[in-house]
Amino acid sequence: MIKLFRSYPHLLLFGILTAMFSGPGQTFLVSLFIPHMRETFSMNQTEIAGVYSLATLISAAILPFMGNLLDRFHLGKFTIGAGVLLALGCFVLSLSPGWIFLIIGFLLIRNLGQGTLCMVSSTTMARVFGSNRGKAISIANLGYPLGESFFPIAVSTWILYFNWRSGWVFLGVLVLLFFLPAVFFLLRKNRYETTKKALEKDEKVEAEISQALHEAVHWSLKDVLKDWRFYFLTTAALVTPAFLTALFFHQAALASWKGWNIQVVASAFIAFAISRAIFSFFIGPFIDKFSARKIFPFSLIPLALGLVFLVTNSSVFWVFIYLASAGMTMGTSMNAGNALFAELYGTKKLGSIKGLLSFFIVFSTAATPVVMGRFLDLKINLDFVLWGMVLLTIFGVLLSWIACQKKVVSR
Repeated sequence: MIKLFRSYPHLLLFGILTAMFSGPGQTFLVSLFIPHMRETFSMNQTEIAGVYSLATLISAAILPFMGNLLDRFHLGKFTIGAGVLLALGCFVLSLSPGWIFLIIGFLLIRNLGQGTLCMVSSTTMARVFGSNRGKAISIANLGYPLGESFFPIAVSTWILYFNWRSGWVFLGVLVLLFFLPAVFFLLRKNRYETTKKALEKDEKVEAEISQALHEAVHWSLKDVLKDWRFYFLTTAALVTPAFLTALFFHQAALASWKGWNIQVVASAFIAFAISRAIFSFFIGPFIDKFSARKIFPFSLIPLALGLVFLVTNSSVFWVFIYLASAGMTMGTSMNAGNALFAELYGTKKLGSIKGLLSFFIVFSTAATPVVMGRFLDLKINLDFVLWGMVLLTIFGVLLSWIACQKKVVSR
């Protein structure tokens, strides 16, 4: 891992930064603004969740198009364009006078942050690093816990001393003055193409890339859509983002149900970030050694256990265990999942494939906050909701295990 980073620091730093700066579009950060926005616009839980989810649904519909653009355009120009639009979304939210502008702002940050920048990070690592894609994805995914550690503390402090509108300005300025210049520096003078060529000259990597091309490079998006494994694996891949988005969006209601102090619950996210970082970093070599097909089916088990701990215990101590368990699954499943689709279908159309997968993921993260909000409005016991999540998570484990038993075939 260290040797790989020393050999290709610029491209790996690019992967880390694109993952980190997806933060302004992630629910864990948006949720800090929700109580203040509800008060400003006189919205209840269902209404604000509905606006957020509608924007997320529209974002999901656009993501396959963004994946296609990622396959076709220069990486640096594409990423800088995405960053500009992400900053614009932050500024729209800061100036929003009502729900129409909220939808536009949420659409921009969800599509460009949670959707596109995540896709850029994982697709670039999987596409370029060949036999080292597991290590590369693990390194790049460290950007997520970095964002989860930095952004909530910075934004919550900013909102405390100023206001929620200036908090969005703060995020937009960070994107423009830090993220965009960093991308320009890391990929300047076609450094991406130079690094890609250097990787291809390595004899070992070249041999394994050739093997991968022989096995899977001819998989088109049309072929993938005919493969039943894609739907089994996509269903499993939806579990973690869908459930955690709902739980994070409604974390205040969850804390109230358990009788926990919301500040303690917020502080527990450091356990999530640390656990995710550790597993994200160390799982990469195992993916390269054993393959993502052997690891991915078991990545959901810690989340299932964490949900069981959450529903069966009342002490606030268990929120740390639940979030640490969720971090294990996030760190493992994101790395293994990103490598898995490259293993199964090759890298030639990986952007389009990941764009379609991102569509389903974002669609699921749009639906679950509304569904859970409706359950809360109907006074349905959260025990019932959480046990349902446990059963569906176990179902995801089963589906992914079945799909990964079939031998990789070419197209």
